[in-house]
Amino acid sequence: MRVLLVIVFLVGMACCTLGRATTLEDQLNTEWDSYKNEFDKIYGDESEELLRKLIFQNNKQIIDAHNERWAVGAESYEMGLNQFSDMLPEEISKAIGANDGKEFIDDVEVESYDEWNDDVDFDLELPRNVNWTQMGAVTPVMFQGHFNNSWAFAAAGVTESHQFIKSGHLNVLSKQNLVDCCHAHSHHLAGALLCIKKMKGIDLERSYPYRGLTGKCHFKRKFVGASINKIFQVRPGNEHRLAHSVSKGPVAAVISHAAIAHYKSGVFHNPDCGESPDYAVLIVGYGHCNHFGDYWIVKTSLGPQWGDKGYLKLARNKHNLCGITNWAYYPQMK
Repeated sequence: MRVLLVIVFLVGMACCTLGRATTLEDQLNTEWDSYKNEFDKIYGDESEELLRKLIFQNNKQIIDAHNERWAVGAESYEMGLNQFSDMLPEEISKAIGANDGKEFIDDVEVESYDEWNDDVDFDLELPRNVNWTQMGAVTPVMFQGHFNNSWAFAAAGVTESHQFIKSGHLNVLSKQNLVDCCHAHSHHLAGALLCIKKMKGIDLERSYPYRGLTGKCHFKRKFVGASINKIFQVRPGNEHRLAHSVSKGPVAAVISHAAIAHYKSGVFHNPDCGESPDYAVLIVGYGHCNHFGDYWIVKTSLGPQWGDKGYLKLARNKHNLCGITNWAYYPQMK
C-alpha cells in the first residue's frame, strides 16, 4: 500500500509539471537519458520507464536539496545518483537489505578484553589512522547485484584480508561458494563464517565464480583459498574496542542501510540511519576529518559506481551510528 501511495503521488507531481517551460522539461529528459546510459538501465515497457523516471526525478530533488546544504557546510556528506536512484526505498531494502539481525551463533567466541583495563582510553594506544586497503589487504569492490548476498561478500572479504595478514597472499574468495553451500546460515554474517569453518575452507573466486542466485553446492577442497580456525565477535557497544580490532585487521559488520542508499562522499552522519542490522559490510580502517570528526572506512558490495568507488566513510564515535558495533566479527585463520 505504501509503495502504491508513493507512485500515485509521483504521478500527480508529473501532472502538475505539464505547464513548466520546455527548457526545464528538456533538461529533465537529458538528465534522465544520461542516467540511463551511465547505469545501463533498460525497462520492460513505456509505463515501467515512466514510473522509473518519476521516481528518479523525485530522488534527484532530494539529492539536489541535500547537496545544496552540503555545499555550504550544513551536511557532512554528499549525495549522488547511483544504481538505486530510480527505485523506491522499499525496493532498495528488498534488493540489498536481507540480514534479519538474528546473528547469535553458539560457536562464535566473544573476543576477550580481560588484559585491558576498561578505564584505559583506547585512543591513546591506537594508530590515528588505519587503512588496510592501502596496505594491500583488501580485494577490489564487487557488485552483489540485486541479490540479498551482502553477508556472503562480507564473510569472504574478512576471510580474504585475514588470510593476507597471515600469509602475505591476497586471493579473491568465492561468494557463490557461500551462497550455494551455506543454506542453513543464509543471510547471517556469523553463520557464513561458521560455515567456512565447518566446510574446512572456502574456494577461490576463479574456481567458483559469482552468479547471485542460489544453486547446487560445488565446493571442492582442492580449490580452497583459506580456512578458519576460530571466529570472534567484537564485544558490542564500544567503538573504541571495535577500533582496536580493526587496527589488527579488517572486521566484518552488519549495519542499517536505510539512509545510506544515495551516499556519494564525505563522512556519513545521519541519526535516521537507525541501529537495526540488515546489511553486511567490511570495516577496512578508520580515520579523522578535521571538519567532521572520526570515521570508519567501510567497503560495500554495491559496486565501484556506488558511493566513493564502493566505499563509505561512516561517522565514528557518534553513539554507534547505524549499529556499527552490534554485530562485528573477524576470523582467526588456520
